[in-house]
Amino acid sequence: MRLDVVNPWGRDAPVDWRGGLTPPGAPGHAPINYWAWAAATGGRFHQTPDTVDGSADAVVVLLRRRGLANLRAVRQLKARGLTVFVSWKESGSAQIEHQLRYPWRRWLHRQVLAACDGAFAATEPGFTHYQEYGLPSERVRFVATPYPFDEPGWDFAQAIDARSGIVVGTRQFDQPSRRHTEALQLAGRIARAAGTPLTVFNLDGEAGRARVLAATGAVPTLRWVEQRLPYPAFLQELARHRLVIQRDAGWVPGQIAGDALLCGIVNIGGNGAVQRLAFPALAEPEADEALLEAAAIHLLSDDDAYRLEIEQARQRAERVGLSYGGFRAELAELLAAMTTGAMTARPRSPARG
Repeated sequence: MRLDVVNPWGRDAPVDWRGGLTPPGAPGHAPINYWAWAAATGGRFHQTPDTVDGSADAVVVLLRRRGLANLRAVRQLKARGLTVFVSWKESGSAQIEHQLRYPWRRWLHRQVLAACDGAFAATEPGFTHYQEYGLPSERVRFVATPYPFDEPGWDFAQAIDARSGIVVGTRQFDQPSRRHTEALQLAGRIARAAGTPLTVFNLDGEAGRARVLAATGAVPTLRWVEQRLPYPAFLQELARHRLVIQRDAGWVPGQIAGDALLCGIVNIGGNGAVQRLAFPALAEPEADEALLEAAAIHLLSDDDAYRLEIEQARQRAERVGLSYGGFRAELAELLAAMTTGAMTARPRSPARG
């Protein structure tokens, strides 16, 4: 089964995976997030629907606030006899609301949903959103954005004894839903209690340093990363640690937790789709702050519990379509269900798993 993805008249450059999955550091976007739907199946990521040749089994159009472009792309692809799904490119709860804040945008969005074959919901808010805007439940399916930890060259996990400390996975003070200050505060308490190193990212100079220090408190082994890293270098940095901590409350797809799966480390906190599926006991709002702190301290000191958590997280990820192999199986089931009119045979959302 091959899936192509279209970001209609957007700025993201085309990528072609028909010859196989690209290695880390190759030109073009990494095969993660919405790009992964195409990469996992040997598909293509298109900048315009004009380049879609019809050889894929289905096409996903990524929706943005440009409603006319969304509608034009869906209608153009449907007119050529293609199976067309849609999915929000920015799919957190606040992001969806922002993109539909004007009545005319909401009207255009309903036209888009009426024209497509169905919707891929990569987040929990998206799952309910499509139904609220008139798409029948039998045409909505939760489809996670997978990560290629089961593909050659993309497993960044290091030996357990080569890992130490924790890293804060967020870095944006100016986006309230990231809850970056709360993540720094939690990480600081854990680092002090466990006597472990703490790594933070800071791209805001001295002002950023001051805010980080105010939030983390006195951590003797605080380590700074103050430059933007290419994605493979970022994963190598992440993989040096035992835990990544975040508190993102935006109901997003969950790239930080996906990166944790690639690195074979444990994600603590956040309510994105990936963390709720792969790390359910350590996701929010199920786990409160005290539980997250206690769990992190335990995982930092108990190698057996740590190995078990990682193994179970990757096994869960495989079952629910977060690995490339799991996603391919999920897609084959979905397209088969469509042909028999039974798309709702196993609808899922992150809450249900």
